[in-house]
Amino acid sequence: MTTKMPTLRPLFLGIACAILALVGTPSLHVGAASVNGTSPKSHLLRPGDHLERLRWAGMTRTYIVHVPTGSITANRPLILVYHGSGNTAAGTIAITDFEQVADRVGDIVVFMQGYRDTWDEQAGSSYAVKAHIDDVGFTRAALRALAALTAYNVDRVALTGFSNGAEMVQTLGCRIASSIHLIVPVEGEILSAISPGCAPSRPLRVYEIHGTADVSVPYGGGTFQGDLGPISVLSARATAARWAHLDGCPSGPRTMTVKFITLTRYAPCSDGVSVTLRTIIGGTHWWPSNIGELVTSALGH
Repeated sequence: MTTKMPTLRPLFLGIACAILALVGTPSLHVGAASVNGTSPKSHLLRPGDHLERLRWAGMTRTYIVHVPTGSITANRPLILVYHGSGNTAAGTIAITDFEQVADRVGDIVVFMQGYRDTWDEQAGSSYAVKAHIDDVGFTRAALRALAALTAYNVDRVALTGFSNGAEMVQTLGCRIASSIHLIVPVEGEILSAISPGCAPSRPLRVYEIHGTADVSVPYGGGTFQGDLGPISVLSARATAARWAHLDGCPSGPRTMTVKFITLTRYAPCSDGVSVTLRTIIGGTHWWPSNIGELVTSALGH
């Protein structure tokens, strides 16, 4: 597992299942499978949750598209959400505020589903890594399919993920920057093996979120135990500094602390982007309760 110590996984799953039992699973409209990453649908999805299937690399992959209530808003973003190891797309809906915020501001939110509930971030030790699952290719294919399913601004695409999902988002920032605008990794720094070769095709806005008391993916970086072996990541501060270097930020960061939140910000950087590290003092291995609000704010609503 590339997101949590094995002893935490049963607790995490138990909490998620309990929440699902209380709130219920989303009412899903099931979409037809696509072929070779191209959706057969020609109509736009209506408000609600839609389980979409995508045929990619010999496998049927899925994701849940949340279309907000109300009329289509101008310039609305697309947010792709990557769950943590051991959780699911549906489980992430239940434990975050993404859909509630989306219904208020009009964002499209897509909850991606990993292979055996994990992601191949290309250097970890998850089930997806061991099976050589191409999740970078899956993301590219999903973006192509989504263009036929819903209306959004292709210049306002954000990726956010938790833990193993955050590590996946870091890798996607390195690999497909031309297709995205913002990454928001939560409790999962850039992998040590990925960092040296990270070469985004353009500057990318980055908003890192990490808790200092995370014992699963340490704030200070280093090696920890994943699902199927050890994993090494940079520290939260080194991850932000790495993105600042990649984004061509000309000066060091400015830091501000309010109560239990420290913001470390590099700006302005190339093409007007910025890199921010949101440090939660005493924060543990969990999605922030206001993660939907944080991503929306980082998008610049």
